[in-house]
Amino acid sequence: MNVGVKVARQVRTAEHAIDQAMIEVCKLIQTALEGRLEARLAAEVGQAALEDIVTGLNRLTTVRAAVAAGHAGLSTVADNHAIGWRLDGMSENKSILQASSSASSGVLHLAA
Repeated sequence: MNVGVKVARQVRTAEHAIDQAMIEVCKLIQTALEGRLEARLAAEVGQAALEDIVTGLNRLTTVRAAVAAGHAGLSTVADNHAIGWRLDGMSENKSILQASSSASSGVLHLAA
């Protein structure tokens, strides 16, 4: 298998794993909040823990932005060095803009 295809598949796998981790953390936040309501606890109960979890989610968004930027960079490297990497049947819609900074890449950042 072509090295470019191997890298492209691994980039896609990593991107999906990060998204899945973010989904699971969001589910954790939802479950914790619903649990607080169900247990009839005051809003202040568990606030510090919730802030820690949201901070972790924010860090995952930073990782996601970095991997997305790396994806674009690897694509450029492959094109510049004539390394084939195009995958058949696994394409995903991409945004028109491919920015180098996370601020303009459309990646959501959450503040704790």
